[in-house]
Amino acid sequence: MKNIQQLKELREVLDKNLYAGHTLITYDLILDILQAHLQGRSLTIKELCTGSIKSALNTRKHINLLIDDGWIVISNGLHDRRHRLVNATDKLILLVDELLEQQ
Repeated sequence: MKNIQQLKELREVLDKNLYAGHTLITYDLILDILQAHLQGRSLTIKELCTGSIKSALNTRKHINLLIDDGWIVISNGLHDRRHRLVNATDKLILLVDELLEQQ
């Protein structure tokens, strides 16, 4: 029960902080991006779109909304500039760190 309550609290905090109209896609994107961050790697936009259960167009819309709100950033790949890499910003990392410290 404690874990379920923590998940509910996490969702409440994210609901207050994320852009209006966010969906489960948004949560999935954030989790994938944070997991990659913790593993010390970046994801490409293509990886995020192909890993999503929604269309690439819909997923890309939510990626753009996360960028616009300052939660993630896009950069060019180091070896291949065609690859667009997605990374968590300090804003996202700090929010998650704060949430985890409260638990």
